[in-house]
Amino acid sequence: MMRWLSGTRTALFAAFASMSVLLLSAMYIGGSIARDIELLEYKKQYYKDQSYKLAYAVQTQLKSGPLPEDQLQMLKDLSSVYTFAYRYYAADGTTVMYDSAEQRPRSAKPYEFDVPIVVDGSTVGYIITYVDLGKRDSSYYPGAGMESSRHHLALFAGLLVFALIASLVLARRLSQPIVRTGKAAERIASGYRNTEMPMAGTNEIRQLAHTINVLIREFDRQEGWRQQMMQDLAHELRTPLTSLLSRLEAILDGILPSTEENMHKIHTEIERLCRLVDDLEKLSDAEGARFQLNIQRVDMSQLVRDVYEGFVFMSKAKSIRLTFQKPHVPCYAEVDPDRIIQVISNLLSNAIKYTPSGGAVEVGLYPARNEIVVYCQDNGIGISETELTLIFNRFYRVDKSRSRHNASGGIGVGLSIAKALVEAHGGMIGAESVLGKGSKFYFCIEAAD
Repeated sequence: MMRWLSGTRTALFAAFASMSVLLLSAMYIGGSIARDIELLEYKKQYYKDQSYKLAYAVQTQLKSGPLPEDQLQMLKDLSSVYTFAYRYYAADGTTVMYDSAEQRPRSAKPYEFDVPIVVDGSTVGYIITYVDLGKRDSSYYPGAGMESSRHHLALFAGLLVFALIASLVLARRLSQPIVRTGKAAERIASGYRNTEMPMAGTNEIRQLAHTINVLIREFDRQEGWRQQMMQDLAHELRTPLTSLLSRLEAILDGILPSTEENMHKIHTEIERLCRLVDDLEKLSDAEGARFQLNIQRVDMSQLVRDVYEGFVFMSKAKSIRLTFQKPHVPCYAEVDPDRIIQVISNLLSNAIKYTPSGGAVEVGLYPARNEIVVYCQDNGIGISETELTLIFNRFYRVDKSRSRHNASGGIGVGLSIAKALVEAHGGMIGAESVLGKGSKFYFCIEAAD
């Protein structure tokens, strides 16, 4: 019961119904006040007109001087014709000549109106009429029917019922997408992650459903990467550990002699394990933003050249032609030189690693609007269009078998670290590639003034 009362549909219905009742009540009260004011003015005008008619009837039959018996009788007869009491005063305004208001009941809203009585060009008296504006009897004035609020009350009740029904329909219509979205979210939380949020309802609800669907797909991708990561880590760690264990057992059992060569092989496997742990630590620091940037104003052309010169001998050893493309204008940026060197080194190392002997690698930079673009281009094996969207993901490697069987291979975190470092500088990193023709990696950072 409490869950139903606290539901979205009930809350919306209560809100819409309350607003409707308040609005209709305000309209009804405002209309009633306006009608009362209009009716009051109508009554005053009606009695004013009646008072003038009474005065006209009196002055056409009166003469100056004391009232004879027949004129007194005429005044009595007139008092029975009109629905209000009146007094007839002499010309001095104080002497009462006739009074039909002596027996009138107490008025709820008394109202008086006086009219002079003029006979033969001279004022012979005054008539003051007394009416009760609070009376609601139709026998007192023709406009009493205006006071009837029965039809207004019926109209108010009808509108209220209509508003309640409309509120219920509207609350149901608005809450239905929210209820469906909530049920879908509950299914997702229960483990049915292939559930799609329904795209229905208001713009905000549709946007929410779209965002949740995107998050679900991203979660699925992350889950796939996590599973792949666990497999890669298990394989990467198992290989050197198995090799170490077998060699050490063979030495302990006397099968292998404890020679310098065997110790060197064990040392190589231990170095590989240390390199794997070091890569994981670098990735954790980069993605967790736990490193501190030592920002300096740096000549990017000289920095890229320094990295280029450090890779010249590596490229020559593999018979790869490595060239540096120098910009025609100065290129300065506010960066951490050590971190940017790490990024460029990673790109150059990958380019040389995946470019066959006799190939070419070019590294360079150029200004573009308010940015500096640093690039590394090769004519190596290239990357497929599908893999190009994944290469900056953690633990993703284009040539997995090569990395696994080559002792110098990593676990696919180099580009992830580079991406995190570039983004920490407020820049962006990207790649272009054609399978079998080569790749171009680049990153952009803001130029210094």
